[in-house]
Amino acid sequence: AELRLPISNTQHQPKTMKSTTWRPLLPILLGSLAAILSLSSPIGVGATEVTVLDDDTFEHQTQASTGQTTGKWFVDFYAPWCGHCKKLTPIWDELSTKLETDYPSDGLLVAKVDVTSNPGLGERFSIRGYPTLLFFAERQMFRYKGPRDLESLSDFAGGGYKDVAGEAVPALPGFAEEYGKKLRELTSKNEFLKVTAEDFVHIWEFRKNAAAVLLVIGLVVGLFFGLVVGTSLGGGKKGATSEKSKKE
Repeated sequence: AELRLPISNTQHQPKTMKSTTWRPLLPILLGSLAAILSLSSPIGVGATEVTVLDDDTFEHQTQASTGQTTGKWFVDFYAPWCGHCKKLTPIWDELSTKLETDYPSDGLLVAKVDVTSNPGLGERFSIRGYPTLLFFAERQMFRYKGPRDLESLSDFAGGGYKDVAGEAVPALPGFAEEYGKKLRELTSKNEFLKVTAEDFVHIWEFRKNAAAVLLVIGLVVGLFFGLVVGTSLGGGKKGATSEKSKKE
């Protein structure tokens, strides 16, 4: 009779790597993959963000009228509802990174201002249409009126602005302008007060001498009536006291 030996079921099964042997390598593999992806990205993590400026931060950051030691600024004055502004947004974002890459030592900065939320800057720089692109350099401002593509904008900021006539940077708003701004805010909810305040602010800002005369006259008249009323009330009380004394 033929003798057959039993064959183990596990004799030809391949050996498998224990799951615990590769788990420590997982963080290293994931980290390497993330590094490769970041290096292959066209913009990467080093993309330069567009600076958002407002009424309170504009002069402090740009120093547009006081020397510009912070750099040269290309500013987009826009309105959120403007179709042309929306179309420019992705190009403006790319411009910020391109300028830093192409002109690393020129100190070129890209910013934007929502004029609907910052009417003070809109008035200061006479913004009448959107988008309005102003380049601030060497204590002057240069209006950009060329094509709104990436290369044209970059060439302008990189030196093309010198071919455009510069304008003096409007001075910071003074006391009259700040007072007018506060007055507008306080009266914005009442149409009658709003119109009255606008007229007063207009006189105050553009005809300061007349406004000063009106203010002085108002103070004098108010003081005069105050004295008259005070004297009348005082005399009435004194007379009443005298009559009361006589009766007693």
